[in-house]
Amino acid sequence: MEENTRNIISNFIKFTDSEWLVISKDLIEKKIDKGEFLIKEGEYCNYIALIDEGLLSYYYLVEGKKHIRGFFFANDFISSYTSFLSDEKSKAYIQALENTSMMLIHKDKLFQLYQKNSKFLQLGRMLTEHLFMLLSVKYEALLLKSPEERYLSLIENRPNVIQNIPQYMIASYLGITPEALSRIRKRLTRK
Repeated sequence: MEENTRNIISNFIKFTDSEWLVISKDLIEKKIDKGEFLIKEGEYCNYIALIDEGLLSYYYLVEGKKHIRGFFFANDFISSYTSFLSDEKSKAYIQALENTSMMLIHKDKLFQLYQKNSKFLQLGRMLTEHLFMLLSVKYEALLLKSPEERYLSLIENRPNVIQNIPQYMIASYLGITPEALSRIRKRLTRK
């Protein structure tokens, strides 16, 4: 699992073996079973995780209804970043939709790495920029694309979402009702 973590991080920045040794001693392997939570609303999030295998959903619970913000797969980074950065309690839930394994790094350890070497700080900046872009693309799509365009984009960019996730959760992620998603799917099969 550690080798996969290094490979994913090297997509952002390359570390020498000695630099990687410094990082790797602070990584924690974690496994959670389907249905278990990485974080719940009201808890403090002190970790960033890199998913090795599995599937997680990130959602908010509003008046008893789940509002899906995102799905996270192998090789994705995940955290309740607002809680992580602000030291406030999380407003989100992160739940395993499949048995999931990941590597975690604690906030304190990450911030210590930032002080040791500017390459670690550069990695943190690049990860933040990457996550910002993911959020920006999603929110722009909600504002600028039709539900059908958002669905087609999801199929194109994340085909594994369609196979591994219940339709009602996909509908929530797209910002539509399950019935509207069903109509979109019917229209598309007729084309």
